[in-house]
Amino acid sequence: MKEFNEYIIANEPIIRLSFFVSILLLMSLFEYIIPKKELLLSKFKRWSNNISIIVVNSFLLKFIFASSIITISIYTTENKIGLLNLFEISFFFSVILSIILLDLIIYFQHRLFHKIDFFWKFHKVHHSDMDFDVTTGLRFHPIEIIISMLIKMISVFIIGVPIIAIVIFEIILSSLSMFNHSNIKLPAILDKRLRYFIVTPDMHRIHHSIHNEELNSNYGFNISLWDRIFSSYTNKPKNGYEKMTIGLKEFYDENKTVSILNILSLPFRKK
Repeated sequence: MKEFNEYIIANEPIIRLSFFVSILLLMSLFEYIIPKKELLLSKFKRWSNNISIIVVNSFLLKFIFASSIITISIYTTENKIGLLNLFEISFFFSVILSIILLDLIIYFQHRLFHKIDFFWKFHKVHHSDMDFDVTTGLRFHPIEIIISMLIKMISVFIIGVPIIAIVIFEIILSSLSMFNHSNIKLPAILDKRLRYFIVTPDMHRIHHSIHNEELNSNYGFNISLWDRIFSSYTNKPKNGYEKMTIGLKEFYDENKTVSILNILSLPFRKK
């Protein structure tokens, strides 16, 4: 196990980058072949700025946190700290349970970011995108990313998450974020079946509606079950998928929401 952990630690950046690039290219291809809706704004301008944000965030996380979350995982494992280390359970089950618990925490974190003004100030950067496609899943303010990382670090310590579970969860989170933000048209029957297990693009598109009651629903990122269990599920938008408006009423202006400087300054501007 020690050798396996050392391999994961040494190769974690390239493993995650490989999945990230592969899923981004795959979803981009599907958006070209089977688009759900015609986009309003210049794709090149939006993409260049949204992708720039993920570059900024990646460098910021490396600079501030380095391998902190991995270090915490190693510490909890070696010192038998955390909920999962209190019981004699199989390694496989501890990995699966860790991924499920982390996803549940992300669900409640997402709800919190909508309900508390300080967090919403930064999370609204994600919702201010006037179009909805794969790059929307990358568009998060750096301060929100830092807060999210701190929450993950605390969660890993409390749960006692194994290293491999962290890597798998981060790959799933990144991949499904790009999938469920993608502008692709799935067959209705396939979307219905997938929704029993994971968040689909149509399900999450509702969460980006300009209407508050739809904006404050469908919080799930990976597992769709949480929204059904905690009564935050909306089945379809009231204006229909083709006519629904994406974005925020107070920031519905491409001159104020598209460029990277506007994205970074948006939390500090008045409505």
